[in-house]
Amino acid sequence: MLTDTEKRQFREQGYLVKPVLAADEVAQRIAQVEAAVRERDAGARMFNLQFLQPGKDVRAIQNLICDARITGVVGELLGGGDIVIDGASLFYGDAGVDYRQGWHPDLMQIPDDEIDPAWFSETHFHNYVQVNLPLCDDGCLWIVPGSHRRAFDADERAIFGVDVRIAPVDAPLAAGRQIVAPPGHAVFYNNYAIHRGYGGVLAHKRVTLHFGFHSTLHAPTPHFAVLDRHEYTPAYLATLDTDVRAALEKHLAERAKHPQMDVYHAHHQAFIRKEFTTR
Repeated sequence: MLTDTEKRQFREQGYLVKPVLAADEVAQRIAQVEAAVRERDAGARMFNLQFLQPGKDVRAIQNLICDARITGVVGELLGGGDIVIDGASLFYGDAGVDYRQGWHPDLMQIPDDEIDPAWFSETHFHNYVQVNLPLCDDGCLWIVPGSHRRAFDADERAIFGVDVRIAPVDAPLAAGRQIVAPPGHAVFYNNYAIHRGYGGVLAHKRVTLHFGFHSTLHAPTPHFAVLDRHEYTPAYLATLDTDVRAALEKHLAERAKHPQMDVYHAHHQAFIRKEFTTR
């Protein structure tokens, strides 16, 4: 599914944009999302909906976690193995919402004494791929190309100061690149690269699906801890479509091998509650 040039771009720059959904599929998914929004909270203007979790589930879009056009690319980027879902959110924001995050690599759920500078090197293999799949034109993802392969440079040290996790909102970073993805095009990226979600005051509605994936070929990173595995009871799983249930059962089997991920899960949830209105 990927050319050598695309694989090299992801490895060196930290991101790759690929078409995934055709226009008719995008229209279908938007209609499904809008119906779910109206059903849950017609007055909501912005939220991060973790749509695989009981009580937050959006059944109509769940099967995207199994879409081979997404998982196939992730598999090639991670070198094969079983590709396991770990993170499925719907980012939704109305026009006029003010959406700003500070620059950050994804270290929010990792204690200081566990952050290894060796992660940020040309030789480190990061067993995690994040994916943004916008259903409307979306320029909210910004990234510093190649920053996952090196220590902070002088400009980055100046804005981050002593906090390596997140820089102040609106702090400038000249090397940051805005990734403008048209509807149905997925951005696959290394979440150790410095990045941010930043739209300012949104000029139009934002509807973007966000995923995280891990390969069973390699040890997990602390990011393999986004889903709340304890909520996936047999009773809930039995209500899901066959392919979605199988994907979550694979997730449960892999998480059972690494119970320490539950600590990182708690840290991650604390972060997103701070950064987003979650539902």
